[in-house]
Amino acid sequence: MVLSESNYDVLWVGRGISSQFSGNGPLFLKAVNCFGEVKDRFFIAELMKEVINEIESQFPHIYWTPCVVYRIKEVHEDALAIKNFIMNHTMRLSIFTKFTPLRLLSVADTGFASIFVMLKRMKLIKRDLQAMFISDEWSSYRLYDTEQANSMKEYILNDEWWDKVAYTLSFTGPIYEMIRVRDTDKPCLHLVYEMWDAMIEKVKIEIYKKEKCSTSQISCFYDVLHHIFVVRWAKNNTPLHCLAHSLHLRYYSDARLLEDSTRCAPHRDGEISQEMMKCFRRLFPNDDEYSKVLDEYAMFSMKD
Repeated sequence: MVLSESNYDVLWVGRGISSQFSGNGPLFLKAVNCFGEVKDRFFIAELMKEVINEIESQFPHIYWTPCVVYRIKEVHEDALAIKNFIMNHTMRLSIFTKFTPLRLLSVADTGFASIFVMLKRMKLIKRDLQAMFISDEWSSYRLYDTEQANSMKEYILNDEWWDKVAYTLSFTGPIYEMIRVRDTDKPCLHLVYEMWDAMIEKVKIEIYKKEKCSTSQISCFYDVLHHIFVVRWAKNNTPLHCLAHSLHLRYYSDARLLEDSTRCAPHRDGEISQEMMKCFRRLFPNDDEYSKVLDEYAMFSMKD
């Protein structure tokens, strides 16, 4: 994770280690002097790459698990333009605060979550924004850029645009919730498989509901998203995920396995078992220790 000081000149870089393998919690790595730098997603990404390379060269047994981040840009640029139009001018902001006690959140452009949070807040104050743009006070306010003001007003009073906002939030909501659950210090690595499947199903439900498709029909939009999910999973899935999944008793439960005929216990899944053994080998490079660990796992997986 990356934390920024209030003066935006120092970035504190740290990394959380799963408590399944360490009880130490988040670790502080280093502070970086960022004076004069633009702290956008590109700068932070390069900083994290340097840290990852540095740590992996010293500690090859440590696993880095990338965040699942998607750039959902539909309506985002419009919403950002509206926020800047209001927040970056004293008089407009003064009028805005008379209609709502809430603020249009100023969030860093660091990824998908920032887009979701801003759109969610904008939807929450939809009625207040509309009331402001049709108020006498707004009409009497002398605007220097009437063309831009009219453009913003068209968005705010346009039901179709708000439908796009609501739809974007509906199918991105499950993605955001999964990221939010994972972005904690609590051990949840073993839940990734299950959360991922549930997230995809929820996204599908929202898209099919909007497009009024039956489950037997094909949605081109969902197919595109599903392809992205598959590619991202293949990229972000690591042997550590498979090991965490394999070491949790819930996935061996008869009750859970009987709920879905397609489910099988982790030790009976070829792909999971293969990746799990890769992780064991990396964590236990000594042959004797590796053999003992495999024996222990065999006894664990065969327990009733």
